[in-house]
Amino acid sequence: MSTPYLVGLYALIDHNSKYLLVRQRSSSLPGGHYSLPGSVLLGDLGDKVAELHLRRTVLAQLGISMGELKLAGSHALRLTDGGTQLNLIFGAEYNSGVPNPQSGVILNAEWVASSELRRRDDAPAWLLSAIDTYEKNRATEVGGKR
Repeated sequence: MSTPYLVGLYALIDHNSKYLLVRQRSSSLPGGHYSLPGSVLLGDLGDKVAELHLRRTVLAQLGISMGELKLAGSHALRLTDGGTQLNLIFGAEYNSGVPNPQSGVILNAEWVASSELRRRDDAPAWLLSAIDTYEKNRATEVGGKR
């Protein structure tokens, strides 16, 4: 018998080597003060459902548009109701928009350099791992040139 699970989709948005971190009213990502924009996928159907859902969510939550999405990390966690959630983190370059947090959903949004996050001892491992993967993949594209 298979175990039902939810899928969380989150964006690691890169703007001049800084990442947009948010504090959500309610987030399924572990890590206290650090979260990424995104949400749980709710019954959408069709092609590129994850990418479209994530783009719509980030635009609605923050007014930000992103470039090409590339998988940068994943992790699963057990929910308090006994279910399981798979969280997928997609890295993307910032395209346009000024962060304008949606009232009641996003409490705070700030651009933070990865070097600053690495100096902090409270940055969650899943976030640092996703940043490492995203930066390594970005560096191998076109000889590391942006």
